[in-house]
Amino acid sequence: MLKKLQEELKHLEKIEYEIDKTIKEAPKGNLRCSTSRGCFQYYQGRKYLNKEKREFVKQLAQKEYCLSIKNDVLKLKKNMELLVKVYQEEAIERKYRDLVPARKAVIKPLFKPIEEIIKEFESIQYTGKEFAEDDTTEYYTSKGERVRSKSEKIIADELFRYGIPYKYEMPIELNAWNRKVIFYPDFTVLNKRTGKKKILEHLGMMDNERYFENAINKIDIYEKNGYLLGDKLLIFHETAISPLNTKIMQNYIEHYLL
Repeated sequence: MLKKLQEELKHLEKIEYEIDKTIKEAPKGNLRCSTSRGCFQYYQGRKYLNKEKREFVKQLAQKEYCLSIKNDVLKLKKNMELLVKVYQEEAIERKYRDLVPARKAVIKPLFKPIEEIIKEFESIQYTGKEFAEDDTTEYYTSKGERVRSKSEKIIADELFRYGIPYKYEMPIELNAWNRKVIFYPDFTVLNKRTGKKKILEHLGMMDNERYFENAINKIDIYEKNGYLLGDKLLIFHETAISPLNTKIMQNYIEHYLL
């Protein structure tokens, strides 16, 4: 599979080169096409291009075609580069994974297998945020954890169903208000394939003005600390009239965490 991906990446690089070369060498101007009595006619602006200008027509048409697909090719190439990188990392990880136990015991892997990353993450011990004494609500997840709302229980149970490693309200230290502050994200999760860590926040009362302002402030702090939306930060949200959409939540989990 890795070999096929590398071959496809080389093919895309060749296409990118041809696109750039075509655009650079093509004549200036745009091509206009029409049909008259079943025959194709070509114009550059108002100027008619006769049969003697057919090569010129081809160059203009090819240039405009290349311009139209250039961004799509660049996006595809970027995604292919990411796939190649992932497969290369997995191949390196297998080198350690396939060692006999005696060798594993005396080797410190430079590329940890995903199983090791998950095991280390799940072994983390911490003290979460305390519940207020007057908080009489009791929502418990499938793992037996107490959470603060029905929606958080739904999220936790869905993460558990997908096999996503997560920690509930595990503290992190962030820079905020010109000092170090301890935050308790709703969930800290790992991508099952890459082991990359992400923060997952559930914003449950976005129709409440004060809550909304606090939520925006929290997002701003995360972003200033390098937790960018869609990268290291995921957000689920709801209001009184627009509850948590479980289908969209599942889409997020499948897209970012599997």
